[in-house]
Amino acid sequence: MIILMWSELLMSEIQFAFVDEFGNYGFDFEKDDVSTHFIIVAILVKESNKEILEGKVENIRQKFFQAGEMKSSKIKNNHKRRSLILNELNGLPFHIFAYVIDKRKISENAGIRYKRTFFKFLNRLLYDDLFRTFEQLNLEADEYGNKEFMEGFKRYVNQKSIPDLFNNSSFGFNNSKSSILVQLADLLAGTIAKGFDKKQLTDEFQIFNKILEKHIIRLEYWPKDYKNFLVNPQKNENNRPFDEVILKQAVNLALQYIDKTGNIKDIEEKDRIDFLKFLLFKVYQNHNEYIYAHEILDNLNAIRNYKINEHYFRSNIVSKLRDKGLLIASSNKGYKLPTCIEDLYDFVNLTSLNIHPMIQRITKCRDQILLATNNEIDILDKEEYEDIKKIVDLSKGLG
Repeated sequence: MIILMWSELLMSEIQFAFVDEFGNYGFDFEKDDVSTHFIIVAILVKESNKEILEGKVENIRQKFFQAGEMKSSKIKNNHKRRSLILNELNGLPFHIFAYVIDKRKISENAGIRYKRTFFKFLNRLLYDDLFRTFEQLNLEADEYGNKEFMEGFKRYVNQKSIPDLFNNSSFGFNNSKSSILVQLADLLAGTIAKGFDKKQLTDEFQIFNKILEKHIIRLEYWPKDYKNFLVNPQKNENNRPFDEVILKQAVNLALQYIDKTGNIKDIEEKDRIDFLKFLLFKVYQNHNEYIYAHEILDNLNAIRNYKINEHYFRSNIVSKLRDKGLLIASSNKGYKLPTCIEDLYDFVNLTSLNIHPMIQRITKCRDQILLATNNEIDILDKEEYEDIKKIVDLSKGLG
């Protein structure tokens, strides 16, 4: 168990993250005590909300667990009780940052299957992603914790981090403790497992996820594979032959962009990467759902010390990604990664609503000047306007 702390650059307020895990090492999935997934959850909360959140969560613990700790394992498969607890937590000031590793998809011959290598890989995976997401992040291991992954993660971060004059690192362990919020991380890690781990799966997870969805700002999947995002054909009767091709291209382009630019420190690139990760998370949840711009901005701004506005979002994030060839569908319902041909038609239709009026305005302006100058001045005669002139002529049936 670990506690993380993030200092905002432009404000003195600190943001904390309380981390716990679900699952264990092991690949003999026939054994009852070997999980199919390893899940890491970080609970993010700002310093100004920390005391309030601790009090609220403590009240919930007393209500549902009396004198005991608030742990997912104590709820087991009492789904009604879990739903009641999650509903009590819903709306409280925290966010969820989670990683889901499917151990079944790790090749039998892969070196990562060795225990030491497995945990070292997870340490690097978590560290690299958190480090490039948060400018400043301080971590603290629960002194009573004995979980092998967390102990290894602490050592890994200490090796990577450089302390300041006060022996604190901008990204490291700095002695901040809140056992009740670490218990919250345990509860939510176990809850997320209900949607992924084969031995924990339940249809009730859809209810749990619906309650928590506004709190989740990041859900990372590993290994990275577009097939993780495929809908079961038996559940998707409207699936067309090229839909998988479209989804594969959209997801792979997003994953490649993230991998290629992931370690770049440019702020705009970080914004684009976080946007793509959010789209990947949402398309995993629901292939058909568009996300409104305000919902995307809420997600991006939840982990930032500066606020992204809608103009910046459209011009510096969405437009730049499209300029680089990434596939992002949009309609009057918002944005998404395209998963079918209809999504691409939505994008073309929305774009055409802007293109056609612009072409018509240029055409009318040109015609007025041609008329006034007896065809002596054509404002589209310049070489750089050749393509526009062809489009205008085509629109008039002259091409």
